[in-house]
Amino acid sequence: MEKNDLYPIEEYMMTKNRCYKANKRRTPTGIQVHSVGVKGTNRNRWRRWNVNTIEKCPNAFIDTDGIMQTLDWDVRPWLSGSGKKGNANDWCVGFEICEPSKSRDTVYAAEYLYNCVVYLCTELCKMYDIDPINIKCHSELHADGVASNHADVTHWWGKAGTAWASYNMYTLRRDVAKNLGKELAPDLNVILRKGSVGEAVLVLQEKLGLLGFESGNPDGIYGKKTVDAVKAYQKSRKLYVDGVCGPKTWEALLADTVDDYDDGDEQKAEEDEKLYTVIIKHLNKDAADELVGQYKDTAVEEETAITI
Repeated sequence: MEKNDLYPIEEYMMTKNRCYKANKRRTPTGIQVHSVGVKGTNRNRWRRWNVNTIEKCPNAFIDTDGIMQTLDWDVRPWLSGSGKKGNANDWCVGFEICEPSKSRDTVYAAEYLYNCVVYLCTELCKMYDIDPINIKCHSELHADGVASNHADVTHWWGKAGTAWASYNMYTLRRDVAKNLGKELAPDLNVILRKGSVGEAVLVLQEKLGLLGFESGNPDGIYGKKTVDAVKAYQKSRKLYVDGVCGPKTWEALLADTVDDYDDGDEQKAEEDEKLYTVIIKHLNKDAADELVGQYKDTAVEEETAITI
């Protein structure tokens, strides 16, 4: 793992813990993000898990002093519990975030903890070639049917009026992907409507925000604000206005993303290439050639976008 002095790693292997002694090794394909659920703790409180009567154990704890590694990264942790469809511990490396007390949960503490999580997730993704889309918190894993029913980290991440308002699981996956030089690319070849939830909704919300439509803090829930923003966008592009994001709305949004770059921008070619890759993955090669090809040419008339 690449060393970073801002986020030091203390090795405190829990050699007496039952999870450590079980030594079940596998190659992780996902990352579990958990929080301890107890305000005002740091790593020292959790050193007491290093006894032979406890089997719960993450691969690491994170606090405002950095990272404390407790298991080898490829050792199966005991974190999420089981769901109806399996147990995320079987394929995920995982860690616990120590939640600061209310008085200490400042903007600076939140920024440090969040960036520490981004750093660790980035390094784990590099180490095991994990797709950032497979970084999930306890509540998301429960929704997938592979973990017990816990709210963390959604009970404090992204909460309005707090230092965590701008941080959520979507921003984490996006920032890790950016560190890896990748595009966060969930399945966009789906029809989204009111009541839809998940990563594709978060991407849609971000796209609408970038285009000047305020959809609120992205939360992955296709609610009234998102419906209204989609309708406003559809109306602006003379698409059928129904508040449902289908293929034509997706294609227009992707095309507008390319068209937004100024002619002569040094990053334009690189951004076009990234977008081309995303369209190839989620639509098809013909759509990619048509969309990116059209918008590389600044002479293309606006009417062309309306007919997509």
